[in-house]
Amino acid sequence: MIRMMTDITTRLKEVNMIVGGHDGGAMSFEQAFAVARFYYDFQDTNALIADAEAMAGDDPAGLRMIAISLKAETATLLNNIGRLDSVDFRGIANAYSRYYHSLFQKASAELNPYWKRYCELNNRLDYLPLDSEDYIEAEKECEAAKAEHDSRQTDVKRIYAEYERENRRAGDVFFLKASHLYALAAKLNGIAGSILNDLDRMEKGKGQ
Repeated sequence: MIRMMTDITTRLKEVNMIVGGHDGGAMSFEQAFAVARFYYDFQDTNALIADAEAMAGDDPAGLRMIAISLKAETATLLNNIGRLDSVDFRGIANAYSRYYHSLFQKASAELNPYWKRYCELNNRLDYLPLDSEDYIEAEKECEAAKAEHDSRQTDVKRIYAEYERENRRAGDVFFLKASHLYALAAKLNGIAGSILNDLDRMEKGKGQ
């Protein structure tokens, strides 16, 4: 299991690469999503502090290295956070969600003729004698039309499931604000400093 303290520095470096490389132009959805997920995954700083406390007993030297890295990476993010002022997270999310919704709408529209064909054949059966050759032939056509519709409907359901999944991801980006990330980075920077101070006190205590 990856510890939060180990994972956060790796993820923060990724965020810094994205933010640091942003020049005010368009940001891709995947980049925006990576930044958003960092915020949501680590906003519970109490869990992070608990993990740091456990690590202090198991591996204080490793914790120190991580805390130093965390302090440096959060300082970098705080210095570069202004680059996100021009990022329209809501616009990125809406465009991404609309794309997948359009795929679903297109698939649904293309399915309609197959359903219409099946209904026409099925209705025709009501006006044919059950034991007639016309009925037998129409029934075969109806079954084939239903099978074709059902097969294509499976694809439509798959596309809708994909839309729902991607729409949830878009929701993470939609609600993100640069100010949220700034507040988290500032808090994490303070936590990293506190960890280093606590480790220093622990070492002094052992030396006395």
